[in-house]
Amino acid sequence: MPRYSSRANRPGHYSAYPRERPSPRKLWRYTGAAGCLIFILLLIKSSPVPTTANLHPFRPTAHRPPSNPSDTTKPSEPRWSNHWRWLNPFSGSITDDEYRSVLPPPRERPPIYTYYDQDAEKDQGIKAAENRLLLIWRRAWWAHGFKPVVLGKAEAMNNPLYERFQVRKMEHTLGADMMRWLAWGQMGQGILSNWLVLPMGPYHDHLLSFLRCGEYPKLTRYEGLHSGLFSSDKASIEAALEEALDAPNLAKSTSLRDLLSSETFAVNLKPSTIAFYHSTTLADQYKAVSASLTDSKATGLLLLADLIISHLHLTFLNTFSSGIAILTPHRSHTLLIHYPAITLANALATCSTSPIPTSCPPNNPSCAPCSSSQPLALSTPQTYENSSTLFTIGTVPHPYTLASLLSKTAALSIPHIRRNSARDPWLVSTTSKTLGPTLGGPDRLVPFKESVASEASASRSLWLVAEEEGQDKRSALSRKELEWYFGFALPAYNVSTLSDPTTLKTSTITAALASPALYRPTSSSSSSSASSASSSRELGQEDSKTSLGDKELEHQRTLLAHAKSVLEMDAGSNSGIGRWKGRRRTSKDDDVNEERVRMAAEAWHLADAEAWRFVRAWGARGREERGQWEGGEKRFVGRGAWGD
Repeated sequence: MPRYSSRANRPGHYSAYPRERPSPRKLWRYTGAAGCLIFILLLIKSSPVPTTANLHPFRPTAHRPPSNPSDTTKPSEPRWSNHWRWLNPFSGSITDDEYRSVLPPPRERPPIYTYYDQDAEKDQGIKAAENRLLLIWRRAWWAHGFKPVVLGKAEAMNNPLYERFQVRKMEHTLGADMMRWLAWGQMGQGILSNWLVLPMGPYHDHLLSFLRCGEYPKLTRYEGLHSGLFSSDKASIEAALEEALDAPNLAKSTSLRDLLSSETFAVNLKPSTIAFYHSTTLADQYKAVSASLTDSKATGLLLLADLIISHLHLTFLNTFSSGIAILTPHRSHTLLIHYPAITLANALATCSTSPIPTSCPPNNPSCAPCSSSQPLALSTPQTYENSSTLFTIGTVPHPYTLASLLSKTAALSIPHIRRNSARDPWLVSTTSKTLGPTLGGPDRLVPFKESVASEASASRSLWLVAEEEGQDKRSALSRKELEWYFGFALPAYNVSTLSDPTTLKTSTITAALASPALYRPTSSSSSSSASSASSSRELGQEDSKTSLGDKELEHQRTLLAHAKSVLEMDAGSNSGIGRWKGRRRTSKDDDVNEERVRMAAEAWHLADAEAWRFVRAWGARGREERGQWEGGEKRFVGRGAWGD
């Protein structure tokens, strides 16, 4: 038996049992297969696609959780979650995320339908005027909690009864009315409205509240509205269409309602909060508009649009007869941030242009007409008042912004915030009248959230954040968003000063706060009008003493601009230190220090920070909801019907 001098010289296993080496082609094939397997494993690990463990054949199926539209936003933008526990004082105890606000589940908007044949051959001027009326109709019903939908020929042609309708002979007016009902029947239950039927009454009116419930057990019409408004379930609509198509007097009738028996409808009393600008109503009450429609239809429709806008605005003024309150807590230090709210209040108190200035809506002939000699009362209280006849506009500053303005310095420090500032000064000052001076900030959060987002109070107030930029079209201060919020086009006001109050003169802001009722931002004689107003109006003892010098107001501008830049950091990162957006800084240590001071201000004023985030998220969700609805509806109507 051979001996080997060392173990290394012994023949190995491979030499004893030699194997064939793979060819280069096989080697590349094996390498490619291994690479594909690694790629698939990495893809499964990083992808939200369910793995094989979740695809077990005996595992019960589960609904996919609803997507949150705020999950895709940047950390510096508002984030929210919808939950029935939204009245918990602090949202972080529910979401485990202090930067995410908990909002009430969004209220379901029942659809309200109207029919418009945009393919009909008409003059371009008439089409433009009708598109403007459609925009007015949409805005008014959206502001009252509905989802307006414009139907057309496509919906009517999809109805199974459309073939039977085509072979019937009837008058042209009846055919147009039948197409309207066919389109409505195709959509199912809901409300069918003429686009000259508009809500003109309080948000919580009994009829409007019933219609917002979305349940209509029987086909119902309303006295005094002709064929302008119906509500019904799907089965009743289909039964009414079949009855009308089989009626013996089909060829001679001009309205579908004339073909139906009296038992088909449930008739409600004449509503006091619904206005219908029918041709007979125009001829009886608004002769100037009716005559203009006879002479030139396009011109007459434009006059009718101005008349309807003025009546919608007048309804708002009559609903809030006690006036508009602009909350101004700590007004001697925060004068600048309240100016956008004062500008908006003046726009709301200004009478709209109308072809018949002294006229009233057709549903409210005993209204109080708008008069420039007796404008709506404006006040600047420091505390919130819960009243159904008072509309409130509140501006909520971030704790860092308020701390800078109250301290009159941008060089804030953590010891300064803890030693020299009271806890939650904005919320305590705003709610001291309704809740008293002894409660702490956290105990005031639940009543404050109710006043902002509850169904009983949301229609009586508008809440803004002090750091909002108005140049963006989707901003809360943009004219378009405000008009959709109120439901009518606002009178002319100075848009540039509303969006950027830091460019205003001292005399302009001081005059606006001293006498907001008679101040007009577009007027060149602001100071003179303010001096004459001080003798005719009392706004409280502190209002008359509010006066700032140029240096102090310029200092407020600097502080507000600096606070906005600090809040532009991407808050909510894991390290706690954000990134600057679009602003170059001189020292990284300064960036870190200012971010820590901002976080300290939020921690020291927990209730104020929670209120600020809640208001910002509440407004952002409303704009997001309307933007998604508008984006979907634009596919079915032209851009001219949206006021773009």
